[in-house]
Amino acid sequence: MVALPVVHRSAHFTLNEDALIPDLLAHHPQARPVLDRFGLRGCGGRFGPVESLGFFARTHGVDVDLLLEDLREVIRSKRAEGSTAIEPKLQDAIYRPFFLAAIATVLTAGASWGAIILWQIGFQGKFTGVSLQHVNAHGQAQVYGWCGLFIMGFAYQAFPRMWQTELFSPRSSIASFALMLAGVLLRSIGMIGSGSWAVPVTLAGGCAQILAVAIFAAQMFLTFQRSAARLEPYIGFILMALFWLCAMTVFDQWHTYRTMVATTREALIAQIATWQAPLRDMQIHGLLMFVIFGVSIRMLPPLFGVAPVNTRRAWRALAVLTIAVASEIAIFITYRLTQNHAIAALLMIPWLMLALGAWMIAAPFRLWRATPIVDRSTKFVRAAYAWLAISLVMLLMLPVHQALSHIPFSHAYYGAIRHAITVGFASLMIMGMAAKVVPTLNGVSTRNLSSLWFPFALVNLGCFLRVTLQALTDFYPSAFHLVGISGVFEVIGLAVWGAGLARLMLKRASEPIEFSAARPAPIRGDDIVGEVVASFPQTLETFADFGFSQLKNPVLRRTLARAVTIRQAASLHGVNLTDLLSALNHAQ
Repeated sequence: MVALPVVHRSAHFTLNEDALIPDLLAHHPQARPVLDRFGLRGCGGRFGPVESLGFFARTHGVDVDLLLEDLREVIRSKRAEGSTAIEPKLQDAIYRPFFLAAIATVLTAGASWGAIILWQIGFQGKFTGVSLQHVNAHGQAQVYGWCGLFIMGFAYQAFPRMWQTELFSPRSSIASFALMLAGVLLRSIGMIGSGSWAVPVTLAGGCAQILAVAIFAAQMFLTFQRSAARLEPYIGFILMALFWLCAMTVFDQWHTYRTMVATTREALIAQIATWQAPLRDMQIHGLLMFVIFGVSIRMLPPLFGVAPVNTRRAWRALAVLTIAVASEIAIFITYRLTQNHAIAALLMIPWLMLALGAWMIAAPFRLWRATPIVDRSTKFVRAAYAWLAISLVMLLMLPVHQALSHIPFSHAYYGAIRHAITVGFASLMIMGMAAKVVPTLNGVSTRNLSSLWFPFALVNLGCFLRVTLQALTDFYPSAFHLVGISGVFEVIGLAVWGAGLARLMLKRASEPIEFSAARPAPIRGDDIVGEVVASFPQTLETFADFGFSQLKNPVLRRTLARAVTIRQAASLHGVNLTDLLSALNHAQ
């Protein structure tokens, strides 16, 4: 069981940006409609998520002074803008079926199936030793079932709130969910089938995926259009990601059909050699990179306190990356159709542009340093960007690998590059953002949850072994015997992470939060400094009396103080912990 937060109604409450939402709503329930108007709708249950008003304002793109003024007006009038009762709506927790289905997919047809295929490859001693359709069926489950469902669920839940509007046609989102899930299932079955039924079943699944993507893209566009939100760089990245999603889904169905009806081995090889790489570029460099960059631009600064990306820089990066992806697709297809190797050499240009565009987005975040705000999701985000850098460096080093291995096209090396970006970058970002978002939406403080170090270590270890061992098979065939273990580590890590999130999401959304009007439990050494000050502002002077005068700086209270416990702070400043805790409990 995951402990739900206890909302304590302390004798003193100060309305400022450090005030916690549950504390505000415990004292002034009439303030709920104000928060709902700015995007809180349905989040966290009766008392909302365990986060400060300042954090809420930053993540929802709201001017904190305007928010506080509106709250003060409602509190002064002692009247709510409307009913304070929370009317459950479909869109309040629309992310849940998408996230749960994505976890189920990755633990079955996604990562688990991939691990089995990897063992088969290891036993065969070659990457062409397994069925092409089995590999591609696993791949489409990962792209549409794992990544696609998470992207759709996150977008349905988060973007309308960011744009301070309602989701356009919420019931259509359920249709898109059912169609996408059916499409993944039908294609997985059809692509590995061998009878006359296989192609029709695969085509039916493909049509379901196309329709699901069309509904999703239309909903996002119409939701943005009906809002008052202005076009910002992160929205440009999201719109471009939607373009790549639509393009790749249609292209994927054509490509799959052509591979399934190829009558000769030569025709099959020609189809794969010419069209599979462009499809992967659309899926990985198009959809995944663009959507992650868009979400990063919008969410990383308020979530982790990193520097924002300059608006002009972000627009330029969008242009660079769009040209890069379009160019690498066009150049590769032209090379394959002409068989002119001089054209293939031009691929280095869009690959350099990919690296440049990624650097333009990631450099301002300075994720190689510790972020000002640290929680259990931070390590996933930092590691994800490290894997992105590794993938892009490996891509640029492709000519070196070819020269050393004397292999014109290395299936192993290309696969290692793609694994670094799909699992290392995309999957770790999904894990990190979900670990942050799901507790917030369920009104649970992450302090009550696992730090997730175990699944984090396993997934990173598995990714490292897969990337290194797979690349080494071009030089040392004995590496094939070890490569299968990498998939086992990744699956176990994903299972542990997924089980924790599933438990949160499967709890009844209406389960009440415990309320206590009695004196709160004593402040303890393991409590976070920033949270203590936010809950009990009167303790700020006590901290100052013990030498923590820097806490009067609101920036430090919102950043560093939210990552340090009282015990750690006392040790760093040479303060007697017992005396400090006694004074703090007396002050509250």
